[in-house]
Amino acid sequence: LVLVAVAECGLTHAFVLAPLAPGSHRALAKIDQSRLRCDLPLRGKAKRTRATTTWVHSGAQMVLDVGNEPPVIDLSLLKKGEPQRESEVVQLIAEAASRWGFFQVVNHGVDVDLIKDFDRATADFFALDKEEKYKVRRTSDNSRGYFDDELTKQTRDWKEAFDVGSQGGSLDAVSKVDGFNQWPEAPSDFEPLVRDYFTAVTDLSMRLLGVLAVGLDQPATFFDHHRAEHSSYLRLNHYPPCPSPVGAEYGLGSPGEDEGFLAVNRHTDAGLLTVLRQKASEPNSLQVYMSEDLARSLPDSDAVPGRWVTVSPVEGAFTINVGDMMQVLSNDRYRAPLHRVLAHRERHRYSAPFFFNPPYAVDCTPMPSLGQPVYSVVNWGEFRRRRFEGDFADQGEEVQISQYRAAPVQR
Repeated sequence: LVLVAVAECGLTHAFVLAPLAPGSHRALAKIDQSRLRCDLPLRGKAKRTRATTTWVHSGAQMVLDVGNEPPVIDLSLLKKGEPQRESEVVQLIAEAASRWGFFQVVNHGVDVDLIKDFDRATADFFALDKEEKYKVRRTSDNSRGYFDDELTKQTRDWKEAFDVGSQGGSLDAVSKVDGFNQWPEAPSDFEPLVRDYFTAVTDLSMRLLGVLAVGLDQPATFFDHHRAEHSSYLRLNHYPPCPSPVGAEYGLGSPGEDEGFLAVNRHTDAGLLTVLRQKASEPNSLQVYMSEDLARSLPDSDAVPGRWVTVSPVEGAFTINVGDMMQVLSNDRYRAPLHRVLAHRERHRYSAPFFFNPPYAVDCTPMPSLGQPVYSVVNWGEFRRRRFEGDFADQGEEVQISQYRAAPVQR
């Protein structure tokens, strides 16, 4: 019955990950998105939709993937003692990480009230006067704090942001690479909320890293040793209205100021994994570049054929993407996707990417079980330092993992 209803909605295919409750004929509860409304009853006609979404019903969960956007995956199906469901989720996430480098997750276990309070504190911070925010401004020697002048691909982004991160596994430590955290005096509950949220998304990242490891035929504990001294950081973004944004169809390159602005120019994320908080009620601005060419993950090329695809957030979901170090470790099995953020002429937008990064001392190299390595050793601390230098100021070429690709084996 579900598959008949799916066909009537015009969807190309579906993954059914759990059986329906016996005798249930009620409609599946919908996750409402600004871009669609589709009531999907188990009997009768259903409205047509073009979108990718997840439908959740007590006793019935599934993931719908029409191929037009990254899939939305229900993490509640990762239940111990149900290996069939777990293996299906692992396969879906591994396929999404290979094809898109992006996917969304629902039923992720992060407390809804914590997310709401975190969102409110984020907006309250950015509502402060510029003078107050500049009290915690980052510097060339300290990557943590507030800024409104970041460069991506040596091009100014249309945003303001605040970074807080772990130095050797602690939010209270100091590192030679990233410096130390600076906490604003207001809002009064900003620091405790950010700390709690940081811990929650760290926990979620570890769960997802375990799934990605299994997808590479490694034990789920493969990345556990990274947690103790991880160098992850959380970025709070505010994208104010932009008087001259470029359109969604703008090409692969970075626009000149006479052409307009992007909120964030094209890039890949440097670390292992990104967990992004974005709201379905705000402009759908995140885009991923899709190309069948390996070079889709090499943003130093402006001539890779492909297309930009908007990742439309599902209410309550986190958007997940693969980072450069995961692409290296997986020997190109998983791809760090090239992506960007559109600016909006009239509306504000907020987001909060959490970048799970390895310990500074870790040397990332392809897993031996994945064949001839296509990358040489990448020291994470050095890579992170060089990436920050490129983001902070227009200093030379921005470091990319393409610079670490191993020479082809001569046969």
